[in-house]
Amino acid sequence: MTAPVAIRPNGNTMTDSILIAQHLSKRYGGVEALRDVSFELRRGEIHGLCGENGAGKSTVVKILGGVVKPDTGTIVVDNEPLALGERVDPRLISIVHQELSIVPHLSVLDNVMLGAPEVGAVYIRRRFERIVREHLDAVGLQHIHPAQLASTLSLAEKQLVEIARGVARGARVLLLDEPTATLSEAEITQVFHVLYKLRDAGASLVIISHRLDEIFALTDRVTVFRSGQHIWTRETAGLTSDELVHAMIGRDLVRSDHAASTHSVSGKPTRLRTRSLAAPGRFSAVDLAVAPGDIVAIAGQLGSGADAFVEALAGLHPEYGGYIELDGSAVALRSIDMAHAAGIAYVPDDRAGKGVFLDAPIGVNLTSHVLSTISPRGWLSAMAERQLAVSLATQFQIDPSRMPHDVSTLSGGNQQKVAIAKAAATRPRLLLLNEPTRGVDIGARAEIYARLRTMTQTGMTVIFYSTDLEEIMEVAQRIVTVYRGNVVRVRERSNTTGDDILQDILHGSHVPEAA
Repeated sequence: MTAPVAIRPNGNTMTDSILIAQHLSKRYGGVEALRDVSFELRRGEIHGLCGENGAGKSTVVKILGGVVKPDTGTIVVDNEPLALGERVDPRLISIVHQELSIVPHLSVLDNVMLGAPEVGAVYIRRRFERIVREHLDAVGLQHIHPAQLASTLSLAEKQLVEIARGVARGARVLLLDEPTATLSEAEITQVFHVLYKLRDAGASLVIISHRLDEIFALTDRVTVFRSGQHIWTRETAGLTSDELVHAMIGRDLVRSDHAASTHSVSGKPTRLRTRSLAAPGRFSAVDLAVAPGDIVAIAGQLGSGADAFVEALAGLHPEYGGYIELDGSAVALRSIDMAHAAGIAYVPDDRAGKGVFLDAPIGVNLTSHVLSTISPRGWLSAMAERQLAVSLATQFQIDPSRMPHDVSTLSGGNQQKVAIAKAAATRPRLLLLNEPTRGVDIGARAEIYARLRTMTQTGMTVIFYSTDLEEIMEVAQRIVTVYRGNVVRVRERSNTTGDDILQDILHGSHVPEAA
């Protein structure tokens, strides 16, 4: 893949500020998400926010948009103080969130106009058809009819509808949190041109992106956050990739001479083998061999295609090409059911939406994937269900006395344990996890890691995708690094540093030499 065409800023003089945030702080319990952060956005600029996961970028965007109320601080927009924590007029500030807010059973037109002030008490769709058509065309959705149900759209198309909604508001300030993470190169380029047009028309934009090439191609200035603090704000022109990465992680990358391992597991039996496995628009031609009992991490930035590789093995990308083999036999994984039948279990990244039944009892959740084993002659055995649920809960350090309570009553860490235990109940040959401990506290993390290691001792193979470098280094035995849809290297954990992984996922196969 080639990087999107870099169209440098328009050279406008930007001396006045449209948005000034000062001394923002925010705590979530004992976690300090933001610490005395100040931020300034100029009129008619595209401003990039960079930092590692958890640096505070999304919290700042949510505060600016009125979604989250800060503990301290002030915000002035267009010389007017903003009421903190209250809904902001979308004609003033509009947010395109990383988490999609598309309503699937509504039409595309309805989704674009959802919450628009001009809709009024009486909603007459035909009044807005022309303007919605124009905004859809502007973001590259010429093939989508406004009356089409949002549920029929692809993930990328839904993301573009989100952007069209933000554009339709005509906001003076547009906040975009990872707007291109799910998009192809062609779609990204189209979005770039839309953003340039908005800037040239006088709008001011803030964009969060983990893709450094996007930051350099799009932005006029860059602000870096680290550990909830503002590190610096600099003009993008003249800034180098190494300087940006140093500010994000707090140190220079230490380049290693470790030799990368091959894609083979020579001398061992092979549990999983892929040859030229590819999903159109997501990742390309992966050749990988994994042994029983291995724990393998797939590492890559958001939008790199690394997560899609795990999803393909789970049967979520039926259009995949290539060859997959389990324990020496070819398998077709065109659906979740086919993957399940092959002995593969999958734990999605969205535990609340896809991983557990929040409003069902914990015991019911734990046994929901293996009802056939506790339903002799088609009748559910309450005793067998409870015995199995208690056994699984004990293994994952969930209080067995809470089996009758709904999963929604558990902490995020215990909800994630339920999601993993539910998958493990099927005794899979291959367990797949997407962001296995996202939003999980340190204690529950340690318990999940310990349980994964125990399960692999019986021969179960674990493959997981994670954007958490510390997690990858702690758990994985082998690490597959992915950049822009392509595998960079397969590394042995024993001779890999965190900086090696960062080099691969930030730069791909081309890594600048150390000075």
